[in-house]
Amino acid sequence: MSYRTQNEYKIMKNVLSALLMAICTLVQAQTDLFLHIKSTFAGQPLQLQTNVPTLNGQVVNIDHFNYYLSDLVLYHDGGNTTLVSPTVMVFTPDVQGYYLGNYSVQQLDSIRFMVGVPPRFNTQQGAEAQDISSFPLSHPLSFQSPSMYWGWQFGYMHMVVGGNADSDNNQQTDAYFEFHNLGDHNQRLVQMPIIATQTTMEQQDVYLECRLDQWLHNMPLGTVGVLHGETGLNDSIMANVNTFSVFTQPQSAGLIEGKPMKFYTHENTVFIENMGVERMEVYDVMGRKIQEVKWMDSQVKSPLEVKDGVYTLTLYGPNNSLIGSRRCRITQP
Repeated sequence: MSYRTQNEYKIMKNVLSALLMAICTLVQAQTDLFLHIKSTFAGQPLQLQTNVPTLNGQVVNIDHFNYYLSDLVLYHDGGNTTLVSPTVMVFTPDVQGYYLGNYSVQQLDSIRFMVGVPPRFNTQQGAEAQDISSFPLSHPLSFQSPSMYWGWQFGYMHMVVGGNADSDNNQQTDAYFEFHNLGDHNQRLVQMPIIATQTTMEQQDVYLECRLDQWLHNMPLGTVGVLHGETGLNDSIMANVNTFSVFTQPQSAGLIEGKPMKFYTHENTVFIENMGVERMEVYDVMGRKIQEVKWMDSQVKSPLEVKDGVYTLTLYGPNNSLIGSRRCRITQP
């Protein structure tokens, strides 16, 4: 081998080593991101069909509360910006968390999101709008219960809330109310600093609270009745998102509250030995939820009806509290 050939070999070796290091660094920088937004009222987890006091001194009993969140943007690592997919998410008292995907994020600094459905999806004038029946039933823009859609012309309801309130200060919830927020001007943007929880070396979780008592601040719940539209109090209640501290981080943000458990897979079967697991969500590599499994107290294993591949399995306990999450390879026997 000539000197020139040896020199070229060394250069090629150095280049390949540098490329390998860069690839390894890139792989190590990837992290699974989860977003959790817990609905609260008066500082406690929201309990439906339960009398609670409002900030205005009324007693209220919430029957349902759903809202859309969309166009989530991550600001991270000293100036980088990442737009998250899925684009639109729907949050309810039963759905309070989403797998956002796998991203090159080390230090999450802040986030921005829209409360509501973006105009491009909302009505027939939207550039990316499509008929609600064309979405799979698991999609946030598909049919919801209670309904969050008012037809092709008027579009989606950005937030719906309903229940009973005290109309005459006698501590009896005797007046039914509902807010249905429509229109292409009622969406609200929220940007806030974030402390992410480094759950594992490969996973970060963002924990937020949606404070419904703040969202309903100054709303005459005892006399409003059923209010459907995009002006007046329906505009005011959406303005509360920016006027008051509706979306916040709990003081425990960034802390890990671990629970001892055995959580593993064999072929297509998940084994869990931990009391308190109530359900498991299964996400594919694109961040799409493809299966949800209800977990019984005495249950220790469950087969998954998925194709061979890598999936993220997330476990939830009482009140939709996160217990743990793990990326696993599933193979059918």
